[in-house]
Amino acid sequence: MEHPEPNSEPSAAGRGEHAQELVAGLFAEAGWKVRRPPPVEGVPRPDLVVRRGSVSYAVEVKAAPEGRGDRLIPLWSQACLQAARAAGPRQKPLAIVVAPRIARRVADQVLRFAAEHAPDAGAGVVDFAGRRAFRGERLSGLDAAGSDSRALARVAAADQANRFPDANQWMLKVLLAPGLPERVLSAPRARYRNAPELAAAAELSVMSAHRFLRQLRLDGFLDESAGYLQLVRRSELFSRWQSAVALQPPKEVPVRVLIRGSAPREMRRLMARGRACFALFAAADALRLGFVKGVAPCIYVPRLHDALAAAPKYIAPADPGEAPGFILREALAPRSIFGGSVVVNGRVSDRVCDVIQIWLDVAAHPARGHEQAELIRKRVLERLIREPADE
Repeated sequence: MEHPEPNSEPSAAGRGEHAQELVAGLFAEAGWKVRRPPPVEGVPRPDLVVRRGSVSYAVEVKAAPEGRGDRLIPLWSQACLQAARAAGPRQKPLAIVVAPRIARRVADQVLRFAAEHAPDAGAGVVDFAGRRAFRGERLSGLDAAGSDSRALARVAAADQANRFPDANQWMLKVLLAPGLPERVLSAPRARYRNAPELAAAAELSVMSAHRFLRQLRLDGFLDESAGYLQLVRRSELFSRWQSAVALQPPKEVPVRVLIRGSAPREMRRLMARGRACFALFAAADALRLGFVKGVAPCIYVPRLHDALAAAPKYIAPADPGEAPGFILREALAPRSIFGGSVVVNGRVSDRVCDVIQIWLDVAAHPARGHEQAELIRKRVLERLIREPADE
């Protein structure tokens, strides 16, 4: 069960806690006895003490937002000094650095540095994709080349998709809304200091907001130093978001309209009856951002089955190879998709996806989708993605 952190907690502390849990778990699974020493005022203590047989280590764990050598080596050096200071007479110091993904060459670089500058200390490099590289007595059994495993890469990709559920995508749009005009994204526009304020604006539970902010902290995408919630490293965040959406295959049905020339009228009737909105290239056209022609209009609906059941008899699924009048697509993230949708020309029947959703959806489309996404990024999203400075 996840416990929400206080909203004042800096992102580094959140990553550190997660890293300690990961390290404690991998030692325990390998048969080591693991304990967390209680704090004693004025006495330095390690993050963990691990023991197996006659070998005991005082462990200091440091977490980095990315697995670069110039980030990890200074962190490892700091961890080594702290572990040495906290180690008791029967313990050896063990310094471990953790990051989301660490290349093998970077892990080797850290271990070589450790062997040269602190040969009596244990050293470890761990990432969230399964890589474990250690140097020290009885530590070699913990090694694993997880980051080079195709299977683990697939697990990591699936985990990435799971980090962007419907509620999280909607809260991202709420946090980003002040940087976009209302005509391209419908969402509350304010600054939020904590999870309760964000939850109230997004009309979600406080626990959902706590979990969302906790994940942003762990991944290094949240800055709270200004007194309010601010997304940083946005280019990387948007890239992960787009990849996560692309991992979910769309559920859609091409449909035909048996009455010639009536497809536009029927699409607007469909949207006027309930929650629905134009998507992909049709939405880009409505926002005057489109340039791809000849693609059947696509409409998001909450549930394909319900939309088809409510359709008139002269609307039916298109036969294979038949040019459809339009395409019905089920909204896999309905809160985010319909919550962010905008009304064009003041008509509910002209409701369209918000500009972020269009960018997310078209990128993987075979009909020049990448080019359409790049146009939207350059004309609308570039400033939003690059501000505030995240590098």
